[in-house]
Amino acid sequence: MTNTYETLVQKFGGNLRETNMQDTDYKDKKVYWLEFNGASCPICGHSNWCMVNVTGTKVICQRVANDHKLPNLGGYLYKLDDSYRVNFDEKNYRVANTFKKAPDSILDLLYRSVLLAYPLLDKHRTALHNRGLDDEMLNLHKDRGFGSFYTTRKEANLDDSVAPLFSQMQLGKANGEYTINNIWQNVLDNLQKQTNDSKYNKDLWQGVPGFSMKSFSIPNSTQVFSGPVFKAPVGGLLVPYYNILNELVGFQSRVDNVSLWAKVTKPLPGANIQVMIDSKTREYTVTIIGRKHTAGVKIASGIASSNIVDLSYGGVPYQFEVVEGGKYFWVSSSKDEGGATGKMPIQVAYNPFIAKLDPTHPDDRKKIKDYIAKPKSVWLTEGGLKGFITSAYLAKTFSDTKLDEVGRDVLAVAGVNSYRHFLPILKKLNVTTVTTAYDMDFQSNEQVKANYKNLISMLRENGFKVRIANWDGDKAKGIDDALVQKLEINFVEVN
Repeated sequence: MTNTYETLVQKFGGNLRETNMQDTDYKDKKVYWLEFNGASCPICGHSNWCMVNVTGTKVICQRVANDHKLPNLGGYLYKLDDSYRVNFDEKNYRVANTFKKAPDSILDLLYRSVLLAYPLLDKHRTALHNRGLDDEMLNLHKDRGFGSFYTTRKEANLDDSVAPLFSQMQLGKANGEYTINNIWQNVLDNLQKQTNDSKYNKDLWQGVPGFSMKSFSIPNSTQVFSGPVFKAPVGGLLVPYYNILNELVGFQSRVDNVSLWAKVTKPLPGANIQVMIDSKTREYTVTIIGRKHTAGVKIASGIASSNIVDLSYGGVPYQFEVVEGGKYFWVSSSKDEGGATGKMPIQVAYNPFIAKLDPTHPDDRKKIKDYIAKPKSVWLTEGGLKGFITSAYLAKTFSDTKLDEVGRDVLAVAGVNSYRHFLPILKKLNVTTVTTAYDMDFQSNEQVKANYKNLISMLRENGFKVRIANWDGDKAKGIDDALVQKLEINFVEVN
């Protein structure tokens, strides 16, 4: 996809990020959507959240409404004119053999094994401490908690005094023949031997997002080895996601260092420019791009001391804004050979008394099901980690009587435009009353405000009693920070 990607980067003036979403209008081709991650959406001008397909023919804008709303995505479809179209050669796209998402019980089993292989590093434990989670909170789910994924010791900044990072496929040699030791196959083989259960076969990893098939040949040999491997899209903290049975059913990977991108907010008349910025040093360079004789000429460089940078070229002013890239990325393998497809999970962050129950233990599983059946109040927010922290602090903040009223548990979606995914979970949990707790900056963000209003309307239309939680937004942006700081939480009943 290199040529197509580079062409789109030039057309939209910045970086794009691959997603696992396929443009279903192309039935016989793998045409994926790319998220604007520094490049500018031609509809709203923003440099994140919106998407363009790899052919450059369509955009999903999340901010500017039209008559072509996409309910499942929360955006609006636009068809671009021929000036944005790029050459698309389907031969350059490998159609991966993927599997339907595995049952939640299998996800829970394999992801527990992942956490054994990739335990939480000290630097991430310290970061979570700084967010308000002590070790008791971190260990609440025992072997279904947080982890740290890296492919190499160097990537994790570990020195030689630390034990080697986990190796998934180890190559050996015996009697002149190469052999392969695949840890995941060993895990499944051992489970089958211990339980004498045929369901724990060598293919159980199929359908688990993050797992895919890796094959390689031995140099100067006819031997070819293959086996399952697990990978996250970026190295960093593994944030767990749970379902209503308290099973571990998904991960988000939280990057250690958020990337910076430059968005041209005031173009240079008569020229297309591209701004590249170093995420660590904030050093930038501005280059003219396109096919004119001036293409490739560097016209400015420096260090961005603020997020808005005003410059001029030949006495003509222009401007760019420094914006942050994504912090959280779903662990998925839907574009890899033998990978898995599936819907985005919703974080079900139970109160500590339920969260500590092990769904694989029959007695604990019954307690969880009994709790699900009871009418209850819950909190709604955005962000899986935020939901986890909030659920840990509610019991420390409110009395039992107040918790019965406002809720003990938290449901969290990955983005404010995904609010429709709340509804089926609310019904399964027998929820009667909802407390909403979106970040306080929703008042100044029109898109978030619109989604918040739609969420409340959806809740009321479906018979839920709704209250809105508020706090001092100048002291804490999110409900998690507000609870950790012990700020006063006020509630407004929605009539």
